[in-house]
Amino acid sequence: MKTLKLLVLVCAFGIWMIQPLKAFSSSLCDAIPGNLVTNCGFEAVYFTGWTKGGNEGMTGIMPSGYYKSNSGNWFLEMGPKGSDGTLSQTLTTITGQDYAFAFYLASEGDSPSDFSAYWDGTQLLSLTNPNSGVAYTSGGAYTLYTYTVTGTGSDTIQFDFRDDPGVLLLDDISVSAVPEPDTFSLLILGLGLGLAFVGRQRLFA
Repeated sequence: MKTLKLLVLVCAFGIWMIQPLKAFSSSLCDAIPGNLVTNCGFEAVYFTGWTKGGNEGMTGIMPSGYYKSNSGNWFLEMGPKGSDGTLSQTLTTITGQDYAFAFYLASEGDSPSDFSAYWDGTQLLSLTNPNSGVAYTSGGAYTLYTYTVTGTGSDTIQFDFRDDPGVLLLDDISVSAVPEPDTFSLLILGLGLGLAFVGRQRLFA
């Protein structure tokens, strides 16, 4: 009985110790100005900001180790068997504003496996048995996918995934506003066009 209590205490202490590590670590996506995605690199506690759905088996936030994160200390490992799992997040955006929607995916080409990405239900990416290279600690590769999307005021990003024999890895998700053309640059361009027009008028005067 005492041994069981001691084991419970040790486990509780371990969980208590690991949470500050998650809460205070950061990822590449955290440094992107104006990134709207909460817990973009899965560094926060558990699935903060995200909604899971579908087949939730073999899907969890994992520390960089046997497999590596793209950046930071944590990543999402996805390996539902037999049917797709989903992960989604709804963002508050500016209507009419263009955004860059980006994420990093690592995959081993397992069969069957699939991965899809959506913006407001519109499919942007559909992969079957994707293979980007194995993301082992000693090497491997994540592939960057990026898309330009338009805000409607409230928009949802979603990922669908399945990997029967193995896992897919997802990290560093961002949705950030595409910068408007620099006002000063536009002024210079307008001035240049104006001078060119005046010169043309004088040439043919």
